[in-house]
Amino acid sequence: MIQRYILVILLLSGNFAQAQRQQVTHYNIIFAPDLSNRLNTKLYPKPVSDAKIVSSVLSKIYPDILRIKRLDRQMDKFSVDFINRGLIGIYKINTEVLNIDFGPFQDRQLERIDYIMGRSKRKLSSDVTLFNAEYARINAKASLANHGADIWTYFNSGIDGSIVKPAFKRGNSIQAYRNILILMTDGYIEAGIYGKGYDLSKQKVDAFRKAYLKSRASNLEHFLGLNPQFKINPVNNQYLKNLEVLVLEMYDRSLSKSGAATIHPTDMEIMKVIWSDWLRESGIKHFELKSIMANQTEIDHTTIGFIKQTTTQ
Repeated sequence: MIQRYILVILLLSGNFAQAQRQQVTHYNIIFAPDLSNRLNTKLYPKPVSDAKIVSSVLSKIYPDILRIKRLDRQMDKFSVDFINRGLIGIYKINTEVLNIDFGPFQDRQLERIDYIMGRSKRKLSSDVTLFNAEYARINAKASLANHGADIWTYFNSGIDGSIVKPAFKRGNSIQAYRNILILMTDGYIEAGIYGKGYDLSKQKVDAFRKAYLKSRASNLEHFLGLNPQFKINPVNNQYLKNLEVLVLEMYDRSLSKSGAATIHPTDMEIMKVIWSDWLRESGIKHFELKSIMANQTEIDHTTIGFIKQTTTQ
């Protein structure tokens, strides 16, 4: 009884401290997987699967993420959004379990704590287990299929107000969100319309390289600026200005099986230039583009490092 009384006092003092702050930042983390043939490990092997990337982030919900500059009333959300939503029906995806949301607790901090610590009927640990199991099932099914991922259309119209959470006022403070999209793709955009600025196919990358080498230019960014036919058309989506993007893990098909470059500039160098131009021109202020990583430790450092970064947005 005494311990519970002390806990209540601490929570009330925490609530008061939060109320005095002008702005509190919560985390809305969205996993968006490219469920194309890039998941076929025989074609495109990589040390860490998408399922393990997701599992790793979820394992850091408490205490790592929930305690970033906050002690109570966290409104964080972790969910999966699908680039091609038609796959929800094809794979019979249970979207209900692919969502962990602390928002509904509102000011009921004791309930939030009981959920986190596993003292309530519904437990965070159980929800994480269900989330991971469903995601792993989807990942396994997709690895045997060959559905493209229309990333351009997803950024243009798939990302909307149901995905990007706005700031709101609570008492005297502003409750803001860092909306972080963890986009899992190989970097090649090979679905939808080709040759009209909506794709980044292997053929387009090769054509860029050929023209670049022929021009004898010394800077990839400058060459792209002079040759807009190689750009990806910017999207016009107001929600992107409040979105941060971490792209994992871009796969360089120009490398040998041992990972050595077979030509310069490599596919990765070209894709990063074109992707960076596209994301900037589409209004995304903060993003990172990462290639295949060697192990789970490197993945953890990248994902949690991105989440914990302080931005000026």
